[in-house]
Amino acid sequence: MFGELARLAIGNLRRARARLFMTAGGVLVGTTAVIILVSLTFGLQRSAEANIAQNSVLTEIEVYPSWSQDPEAKIPQLDVASIRSFWQIPGVAAVIPLLDLQGGGQLISDDYWGWGQVIGIDPSLLPYLGINLDQGELSLQSGSVLVGAKVGENFYDPESTSDEWTPITVDLMAQPFEIQIYQYSATTTATREIEVTSAGLIQAGTNYDYTILAPINDVIKWNEWSSGQTFDPKTFTFGRVIVRAKDRETTNPVSEAIRDLGFGTGGMGEYLNQLNRFFQTMRLMLGGVGGVALLVAAFGVANTMTMAILERTKEIGLMKAIGATDRDVLTIFLIEAGLVGLAGGGSGVGLSFFLRNIINRAVSKPPEPGSGGVTDFLPFDTSRIGGNLIIIPNELALGAVAMAVLVGICAGLYPAMRAARMQPVVALKSE
Repeated sequence: MFGELARLAIGNLRRARARLFMTAGGVLVGTTAVIILVSLTFGLQRSAEANIAQNSVLTEIEVYPSWSQDPEAKIPQLDVASIRSFWQIPGVAAVIPLLDLQGGGQLISDDYWGWGQVIGIDPSLLPYLGINLDQGELSLQSGSVLVGAKVGENFYDPESTSDEWTPITVDLMAQPFEIQIYQYSATTTATREIEVTSAGLIQAGTNYDYTILAPINDVIKWNEWSSGQTFDPKTFTFGRVIVRAKDRETTNPVSEAIRDLGFGTGGMGEYLNQLNRFFQTMRLMLGGVGGVALLVAAFGVANTMTMAILERTKEIGLMKAIGATDRDVLTIFLIEAGLVGLAGGGSGVGLSFFLRNIINRAVSKPPEPGSGGVTDFLPFDTSRIGGNLIIIPNELALGAVAMAVLVGICAGLYPAMRAARMQPVVALKSE
């Protein structure tokens, strides 16, 4: 029975092709707007994720002491006991305490001076830090360091009389250099030069470009000399701690467990979560903008179906006179409305894929930055995702077609109910 009604509805639409094309055209525009706007957020999101993942480790969680406005509040510190508690959290692959060098950081190579942030780290935890080397080996011994990619470019001539800063590049892998530390007292300031050797050069593009990694035991000794105090494991606190989760899926649970212990957390993994929430909100907003076009198309469908009923009043009366029920008439007009939505939605998906190919081809080979090209406005480098600015998931395409069909049926519901309630005698009398 349903098949017969469907064939009858299809025949009715074929007799009014021009009206079908114009009405379905409105649905096409709305469907295309929804798909293109929403798929743009997928492309931007994937590009942002690729750029962040290129320069960061997404399983890395930075841990720092929390804070409170209450001066009497007991705030947990990053001490040895806290480090042990982090290791007990399920999903933790490594806990990396870091210790900053106090009272120093001045670098001396030959007659040139430079600067770098000296950080102490347990050499056995280096593989978990997520860094790669351009030169050397990923290992540390007493008296050796790993040098950030930009540290060697951060030197200058202290005897230069020029008023302008003139950076000098020094090859720190070629020869030993010195780290100068200071010891302050009420009346004097003492200095000490510590000779170190570069064991490796860290690749550029990380958070360690201007960092010098040294064995944590060396940094403890240097801080003891600088502060005049002896290291006490019971009261000693670290400047910061990096916790590495086993995988991306366990990063959020590990972060929550650390916050439950009273510490603050950060890192690119959490930043990426915030970014994803932003794109989800953006997706809803842009989808709503496209939905307005679909809403306008719905009025077009309703108007078309209403006009069709007025033109086919006698036909409806004749159908009822020969035995068609109210439900049969309702079904026929709902099928017609749904087919209008299906035609517009399917065409909108096809047009969306066509526009996707054109746009992606335009941005796949971007011009030089600043040349006024089509990609200069983008906040991310789309080359990391092959220039695919528009990404249309299959779920989005199928969902858009289903939504178009639903919009058509909903828009045609009132006209269909109006047709179903017609009295055969009155309908046959109409002009």
